[in-house]
Amino acid sequence: MKEYNVLALKWRPKLFSDFVGHINIIKILINSLKFKKIYNSYLFYGFRGVGKTSLARLFSKSLNCVTGITDKPCNRCLNCISIDCGKSSDVIEIDAASRTKIEETRDLLDKICYLPISMRYKVYIIDEVHMLSRYSFNALLKTLEEPPKYVKFILATTELSKIPDTILSRCMCLNLKNLSVNDIVNRLKFILDKENIYYQSKTLTILADYAQGSMRDALVLIDQLLMLNGSNNIFLKDLNIILDRVDDKWVLLLLKFLFTKNKIKLLKVLNIFFIKNFNYINLFNSIIDILYNLFLLFFLNKKKYKKYKKYICINKNLFKLLFNIYLLTSIQNIVYCLNFFLKNRNNLLSSFNKKIFFEFLILRIFYIKFK
Repeated sequence: MKEYNVLALKWRPKLFSDFVGHINIIKILINSLKFKKIYNSYLFYGFRGVGKTSLARLFSKSLNCVTGITDKPCNRCLNCISIDCGKSSDVIEIDAASRTKIEETRDLLDKICYLPISMRYKVYIIDEVHMLSRYSFNALLKTLEEPPKYVKFILATTELSKIPDTILSRCMCLNLKNLSVNDIVNRLKFILDKENIYYQSKTLTILADYAQGSMRDALVLIDQLLMLNGSNNIFLKDLNIILDRVDDKWVLLLLKFLFTKNKIKLLKVLNIFFIKNFNYINLFNSIIDILYNLFLLFFLNKKKYKKYKKYICINKNLFKLLFNIYLLTSIQNIVYCLNFFLKNRNNLLSSFNKKIFFEFLILRIFYIKFK
């Protein structure tokens, strides 16, 4: 039986053009390859899943491809293939989290003097380098600054503050920032189209926002969604289940009855929240999102969805309900409610009984005399 290849590994970038975001970082690396200005040691730092290890492997391929030092490795030669698989004897990937001791670092340094077996450069990729001990960092200092001509170091970390300044000064430090929601959505659309997977754009936007800048986290969520429904389809209802997220329609109904002062229906909606066992923190965050969308609607004063949709994260079917709430209230009321919920978010997080605290906040708002 053919083994399933998870999307995060299957679609790991193999060319610089495959990367989304990091435009300036990619430009620096491409130009260093084009003009043969290769630094001794690089340090990639940034949030998890933004592409540090993938970029390190790609740069290693660019240095060692049989076609020569190039910004467009062939991905067909034995060197490229072995680096992609993580099985190259000359591109050594080290997990610093499991090799923190000074003895292990000294053992690594003792082997640096040996020439590459089959490649142009011997490349050491040290992941989670911040986990090394102080003694290990001290042992690396001289070698990082003046390694043999055939040796390159690529360090990667999620915690730059834990790296000694003496190490940072010996590396070219490149900051891989969190990917934007648009970058993640565009990459996901490309991958899902290639995989013939049906998706809803609204679902991808919410998923990308939840991934918090990590492409890997976004692709792991896609795998979860596919396994949940057992088909090549991605639906918002499934994402709501995985993320324990509240559907926007319930939040819109709550706000509608709140602004129209419909006590009976408001209590019914609160009861539905309890019966359906909604996560009150996620529900609270959804209310803040919807209130902000209402604020944008007032700010932009747009009455047509087609003109407004690029500014708002809500699907077309629910926009009509959102617009109805817009007609029921004023911007002063929206600003008041938004401030009220933002100020009480931490109080909800720390409350012992989140149901009672949440409902108390809603009922407090109910008794405010809106303008």
